[in-house]
Amino acid sequence: MDRPRIHAPRLSLGTLLTALVFGAVLFVAATITAINYYFDTRAAEQAAAEEFTAIAQRSAEAAGRLERRGEQLAIAVRRLDAFATPLEDGLHPIVPRLAGLLERRADIFSLFVGYANGDYLEVSSLEADAGVRAAWDARDNERWVVMQVTDIDGARVEQRRFLDETLQVVRETSRPSQYFADLRPWFTEARPGEVRKTAPYLLSMVQERGISYTVGSPDGAVAGAIVLLSSLDALLDSSRFPRTHAAMIFNTEGRIVASSARDRRFRGVISAANIRDDTEVYPTLVALAGDPAGYGLLQRTRVGSADYYAWVQPLDSFSSQSTQEYIGLLGQRAEVMAPYRRQALVTLGLSLAAALLLLPLVSVSTRLVSRPIRALAEQSDKVRHRDYASVKRVPTVIREVGWLSGSLVNMAEAISDYEKKQRDLHDAIVRLIAAAIDQKSPHTGGHCERVPAIAALLAEAATEATEAPFDAFALRSEEEWREFRIAAWLHDCGKITTPEHIVDKGAKLEALYNRIHEVRMRFEVLLRDAEIDYLRALRESPGAEAALRAELEEKQHQLREDFAFVAECNVGGEAMSDEAIERLHRIADHSWLRTLDDRVGLSPQEALRLADYPNETPQWEPLLADRPEHRTPREDVESRFAGFGFTMRPPALEQDLGELYNLSIRRGTLTDEDRYRINEHISSTIEMLETLPWPEELARVPEIAGGHHEKLDGTGYPRSLPAEKLSLAARIMAIADILEALTAPDRPYKKGKTLSESLRIMRFMALDRHIDADLFRLFIERGLHYRYAEAWMNPSQVDEVDAAALLDGLPESRAA
Repeated sequence: MDRPRIHAPRLSLGTLLTALVFGAVLFVAATITAINYYFDTRAAEQAAAEEFTAIAQRSAEAAGRLERRGEQLAIAVRRLDAFATPLEDGLHPIVPRLAGLLERRADIFSLFVGYANGDYLEVSSLEADAGVRAAWDARDNERWVVMQVTDIDGARVEQRRFLDETLQVVRETSRPSQYFADLRPWFTEARPGEVRKTAPYLLSMVQERGISYTVGSPDGAVAGAIVLLSSLDALLDSSRFPRTHAAMIFNTEGRIVASSARDRRFRGVISAANIRDDTEVYPTLVALAGDPAGYGLLQRTRVGSADYYAWVQPLDSFSSQSTQEYIGLLGQRAEVMAPYRRQALVTLGLSLAAALLLLPLVSVSTRLVSRPIRALAEQSDKVRHRDYASVKRVPTVIREVGWLSGSLVNMAEAISDYEKKQRDLHDAIVRLIAAAIDQKSPHTGGHCERVPAIAALLAEAATEATEAPFDAFALRSEEEWREFRIAAWLHDCGKITTPEHIVDKGAKLEALYNRIHEVRMRFEVLLRDAEIDYLRALRESPGAEAALRAELEEKQHQLREDFAFVAECNVGGEAMSDEAIERLHRIADHSWLRTLDDRVGLSPQEALRLADYPNETPQWEPLLADRPEHRTPREDVESRFAGFGFTMRPPALEQDLGELYNLSIRRGTLTDEDRYRINEHISSTIEMLETLPWPEELARVPEIAGGHHEKLDGTGYPRSLPAEKLSLAARIMAIADILEALTAPDRPYKKGKTLSESLRIMRFMALDRHIDADLFRLFIERGLHYRYAEAWMNPSQVDEVDAAALLDGLPESRAA
């Protein structure tokens, strides 16, 4: 089926309906999934908040217990009897008591005593942390490490004794030391009767971070306990939720007190370690710690390029006098939401599977809709091709489609009826225009009616002919014949713009009236003047009456002959010779006396045109003259016809009514200006027809109607088209127009020629390639000239035609 040439989507209705159903299922599934995901997100955040709260509570309780143990052990060491005993060579008597206290507190790393003289005693448990044994390179049978820093023989010495479970010395080492306990911050900040807590610091002996709890005594000694922060690290590592999240305890200085082991994977977003090898906490958690309004709330934040859930809560039970500790929990949002995302993807996948299972059912349903719609499109194409009689109802089970089908049938019938009425109206208007042009002048009353008759005879013969060059030409359909007939009726529609006095100009001096009467009156004036001169001379010389009478008669005779000659020239029946034109000029040299003002009683426009010319009254004027007022300048006609390709050049003047100029016309009665004005009708014809919005079946009307004044040799007008650009239909119109013009009996400027004389003239035109010789031969051979003559010509014009003589010498047949 020939589809309409429109820029439309290439998507079929079945595909569209399938896509809509499939999309609707996916939309509902996606909406449900999105709603579930939204509530799952809220549930996940609530669960994370609850779990973070539990972790924070457990961590706070554990940190508080560790805090209390550290404080209790520092006080316990302070209360020992041998607490203040100075250090001497060998094990200090307080060592067994300190080892006993550590035995029962596995989470305490060491107990120590610092003396006012700078000496230092520390008992450390090798079981407090796995890293301690490796840091001190301890052996398997070694359980305790006793470190003493004191002066021996004037040198500062650090002694380390490794003890077994029974407190027996397994081995000992010593090395020089510059360590003075009384210079350490934990010593200087200690107060009697008050346990002080230090900030986290690096224990150089084991390269681990720790916190010291100290209490002073009146004699200047300080007792204390050291807690390794690795114990809190282990606590936080075991409390993380889920396992990929990080947990940490940090203080107001932004230093990590304890953290889960997994926080090391975030080193790229944490600042470098400080001089104590502490690590700065995440800037986000530090910022959240500065806002009390966010304590204990789950907050969404961004670290690097990933989204996180953050939780910050103060640890009052673990804070020192100078700093506030916080527990911070950080969980990657993607990890928290991973189970819920999987659930959403499963839901969406099940919905997609359901939609795929629905596709066969949807396909069957869409065919029930698309098939009748496609059938409707086929019926609509028939309407587009104006095949209204073939439009039928489409069988369908869909009520709306049935309504549409019935409406389409009714519309086709209505359009068909309307088109018929419009066509009849259009053809009637065309005939009306042609009739108006014919009736405009009584002398050409039948031209627009007779030309279509001749053209139809020749077109019918060309259609029936099968030989070249007519084998490619045929008017088969009614539409093609209608196009040809309309072009024939409108071939001279431009004459509606041609002034009647030019179309009807039957004499050279005729304008809106025949000006020969003006000339006659001038001759009458001269005749009267001659008689007056005679009478005056006779009164003065009565005796010379015979001579004066002879002179008067001779002068009057000459004037009558001159007027008869001028009147004969005005008719334009014969060609004007050079001698005749010379005689006209001699006659024009006669003068007559004008005694009345010729500038009164004029129209405003005429008075304005003559304002620049002198006026004297009385004045002797020539008998015949070409006066300035006879000339009318031309308006810009080229701009009017711009773009139409006309080669016909207009003369300089719009109109020239000069008496000598018009009487000197060599052939006919028309001046160059008159002839252009008449010939301009074909330009107007083309202009009017080409600006009309012709339907497709009438698109060639302007070309057929506008080419009948063109010639095959390219010398025609208005476009000077060569033979190859003239269609056969346009050539037919040219022959019909010429034959009608030659035989027309009602032209004012000539008599209608006989049939044989007209055809002889046309034969010469064929030989000169002004008209198509093949069509002229066909016209004669088929006897079409007699058929036309019998129907339209006066019987007096119909004579015998020598067909053989007309065809003799015509060029051989050639392709049209």
